[in-house]
Amino acid sequence: MPVMEPTPDDVTLRAINYKSEDGKRMDGFEITGESTTFGGDETCVIFLHGLRGFALGAGITPIAYPLARRGMRCVSINKRNSGKGYETSDFAEIDRDIAGAVEWATDRGAERIVVWGRSLGATEAAYYQGKHNDPAVDAVVLAAPFADIRERSTRSYFEAVSDDPDTAYKEFVQEARDLVEEGRGTELVALPRPVDGGIEYIPMTAESFLSYRSPESKCATIDWTPKIEKPLLLVPHATDRNVTPDEAQEIANTAERSSLVEIRPIEADHFFTGTEDTVADATAEFVRRVDNL
Repeated sequence: MPVMEPTPDDVTLRAINYKSEDGKRMDGFEITGESTTFGGDETCVIFLHGLRGFALGAGITPIAYPLARRGMRCVSINKRNSGKGYETSDFAEIDRDIAGAVEWATDRGAERIVVWGRSLGATEAAYYQGKHNDPAVDAVVLAAPFADIRERSTRSYFEAVSDDPDTAYKEFVQEARDLVEEGRGTELVALPRPVDGGIEYIPMTAESFLSYRSPESKCATIDWTPKIEKPLLLVPHATDRNVTPDEAQEIANTAERSSLVEIRPIEADHFFTGTEDTVADATAEFVRRVDNL
């Protein structure tokens, strides 16, 4: 994972508290520059981090900094699945945290709201807007977006431990289902994942694993993009993992109701290391185009 740099001197970082839709007390950070307007209006970009990440993390705040300099208010939130919270969280509840962040921004005068998610956060952004079509949201950005975290990506994890990953995945899912049926859904399972030629094991409760990675999970971007009506920007990369322009095109092909769909490939790793300004430029340019619709 890239090393985080200190907050730049020309950017202000302020801790915030917000309340999720179901009343949970949450926190995050507001990131602003000297200018507070973008295109004459106050724009707020709500950032959603990826797997086991935090609000102040690689792939998020380094992109928020240049956007803040452009006059956008950026809000990066911690969610109920931040860090180790992922191990026990329920994906289906994540929209409640995003709803709370949107309410926080609107209560503070945001005239334009962009929901911006990276990796797992991209699926969360699609889930939120696809489920609710929140009129307060003006655009959605899916950065490093997986089409289907649920089955396709998870099946590939088992290549590290089995010559028959499909069967290994199905058996793992069934074992988790059995635990839930036996009233043991809060017991931990160890999800294998290939990393740098080796294997890591991600601990999750059986219930949490099923909520994110079983066939019946809601955690698939392509299940929600067909329902999104607002403009959609996809920012894939071609040099890390399988989040390629082809996968972004697959997602875009499902977004039949969106008023504008664009794909902006970036040559970068999964965290957009070293290309943060380019990603920020793509985001700002897209928001300007949204204004001209």
